[in-house]
Amino acid sequence: STQSTGSSGINAEYGHNTFDMTDEILMDRVFRAFDKDMDSNLSQEEWVLGLSVFLRGTLEERVAYCFNVYDMNNDGYISREEMFQMLKNSMVKQTTEEDPDEGIKDIVELVLKKMDHDHDNRLSMDDFMKSVKEEDLLLEAFGPCLPDTKYREKFLADLESGNVILDVSQAKS
Repeated sequence: STQSTGSSGINAEYGHNTFDMTDEILMDRVFRAFDKDMDSNLSQEEWVLGLSVFLRGTLEERVAYCFNVYDMNNDGYISREEMFQMLKNSMVKQTTEEDPDEGIKDIVELVLKKMDHDHDNRLSMDDFMKSVKEEDLLLEAFGPCLPDTKYREKFLADLESGNVILDVSQAKS
């Protein structure tokens, strides 16, 4: 039988504790990017393949993974609305008189100017790939969905020394 677990176990155990990724919305999207068959459970294979890209993926694999995290409705594009939601979610709340939504809308427009190579007012995988290859800091433009280097290196060291169990059934919270 194939072991599997739902998103809450993966998010709590690995997202928060192991990789210090605490944004609930983005962690849910990370789970969905791992869950290739979209059955709301991670099989052992999905878990290991997801971790492989997450931890050691090529640039192209990481671009595709981040794109899938950011494409919230899985239509193959990152829309203005998706950019707005992710940026709004990841921005530090300002305590100014100014409407924070206006500032986020301005950022979305700047992002589109920079990244929308085919000028269709949304980002395709091609737009995203070209933009990241030109400027690698844009990989996580809409919020952190890959582990920080120090957490990634610690996890890999623990894995190599046998201190981490990769069995998805052990990841339940």
